[in-house]
Amino acid sequence: MTDSNQYNDLVQQSQAAIVAAVENWTKTVQDAFASVPSTIGQFDAAESVDKIYDFTEKVLEMQRDFTKKLIANSVSAAESAQATMNDAASQFRQNS
Repeated sequence: MTDSNQYNDLVQQSQAAIVAAVENWTKTVQDAFASVPSTIGQFDAAESVDKIYDFTEKVLEMQRDFTKKLIANSVSAAESAQATMNDAASQFRQNS
């Protein structure tokens, strides 16, 4: 039973990581668009280029962090599943 609990915990951690990544991405997008000039008269091309690249850097950083967390959780879940399968196989052999 503890193996299934561990698996459930890993799934919940993965889901929490995904939710956090989406929330961070949404906040970054909202912050980026909040700073967009409201009229053409206020438009500064150089500043806009800087903001676009800053935004892109933030998005890429978030994607990198998300991917690392997703991979770590997937590897952990796979290892847990493998351990569960090995335990089940051992118990089957002992009972046979």
